[in-house]
Amino acid sequence: MPELIEWPRDLMRIVDATYFPKSSTRSAGRGLSGSEQIIGTETSEWTVALTFALDFNSDRMRRFEAQVAMMRGRLNSALLPICDPFRYGNRVSPLQESWRDSTFFSDDTGWSSGAVVQPLQTAAAASAGDSQLTTQLADPLRPSLRVGDFFTHDGWLHQVVRRNEAGWVRFEPPLRRPIASGRTLLTDPPMWRCRFASDEEGRRMRERLRWGATVTVNFVEDFDR
Repeated sequence: MPELIEWPRDLMRIVDATYFPKSSTRSAGRGLSGSEQIIGTETSEWTVALTFALDFNSDRMRRFEAQVAMMRGRLNSALLPICDPFRYGNRVSPLQESWRDSTFFSDDTGWSSGAVVQPLQTAAAASAGDSQLTTQLADPLRPSLRVGDFFTHDGWLHQVVRRNEAGWVRFEPPLRRPIASGRTLLTDPPMWRCRFASDEEGRRMRERLRWGATVTVNFVEDFDR
């Protein structure tokens, strides 16, 4: 039976990460004007490519090889942290604590050590297929998601493409599953559920010590759940 394998954030050092929501279109042939007519299929799939730094730490290499082995090619799923240095994290919105009576300062902010991100929750429910939602920005006061920010819920990955200061955001791809009001969106880091793009991913890890080359591992969105 397929398993869900969690990938630690510190497993290997990443030097390059590419996140691409591959959309599918098809041609409807050429119209009377001679121009090709492109039709959207309303389907898209996240593809992620991670390039790992040359690393001669034998312990990390063995751990990585064990992680690859547990994936059993494309059979098992990975719960993968999305590595984004510009993420919506504690630098953007640090966790704020209230007074003992659960109240905040007069400007709706609280005490903060700055070490952890403030949870960002939905202000209303959204249905599968929706491309927008609103997040709670008060009690305590916190900033809205920014254009380009990633977030996940239930392992589904989304990226903000529009927003306003009131907490409303539009994102791609549309929701794969409905999301309830008061649900926390993961941003620090987003945790994405995926699979290897092929059965050959990760096979060259030990060769790096011989040839001194980086290795790229490719993942695709996991829909079989």
